[in-house]
Amino acid sequence: MKAQSQQARASIFAKLNAAPRAPKSNELPAWQAWSSENSQTRVERLLGCMEASHTEIIRTEKGSIETALTECIQSNGFGKVLFSKNSPLKEAVANQCPNATAIKYDQTMEALKTTLFQEVDASVNVIKAAIADTGTLAIVTGEDEPRALSLVPPVHIAILHESDIVSNFSELMASTFWKEAGWETQPPTNLVLVSGPSKTADIQQTLAYGAHGPKRLILILVKE
Repeated sequence: MKAQSQQARASIFAKLNAAPRAPKSNELPAWQAWSSENSQTRVERLLGCMEASHTEIIRTEKGSIETALTECIQSNGFGKVLFSKNSPLKEAVANQCPNATAIKYDQTMEALKTTLFQEVDASVNVIKAAIADTGTLAIVTGEDEPRALSLVPPVHIAILHESDIVSNFSELMASTFWKEAGWETQPPTNLVLVSGPSKTADIQQTLAYGAHGPKRLILILVKE
């Protein structure tokens, strides 16, 4: 190291060491994450946050999921719809939506790249957990649920059961969803957190949707 660099380094550390130091405190901060034991309150909190982020909400009953999904696909005129390879909803859409082509994500990214980036109009997946506090969907990705399924197509259709909504991230870490994902033994490579459609305001502070992912997020919320 040159003498000039050494002097500059010593000067910086001298200033840092001379700076006043705040007394150490062992007290925890007063702030605590939002929480509610009431399931309906959690639902309302989640919907409020997601609607504020321009998520489109569809409410349905447990026995009407296929109907709500097919109506959504038909009313929006989606031509190609992508599903995870083991999704039972793919067959329902194939049978009930004559103008739509339902395809499975059962190939490698390289083999499916053209279809995924240029042809697919929407993707569908079932969300196994959501955080009411921030209006966030939690998705553990892997072979059965590739990360690109929910991040690449221009429209993401997410199906969520009200019973899978937790209050905050701490509760998510203590949930069955977290344990089944293997976080305590062999953590998955990715946890995707979705709080609305993709948006950015990098250019001239103008808000634009779809710059880095889906420009629309449609949530089908299932009442139980």
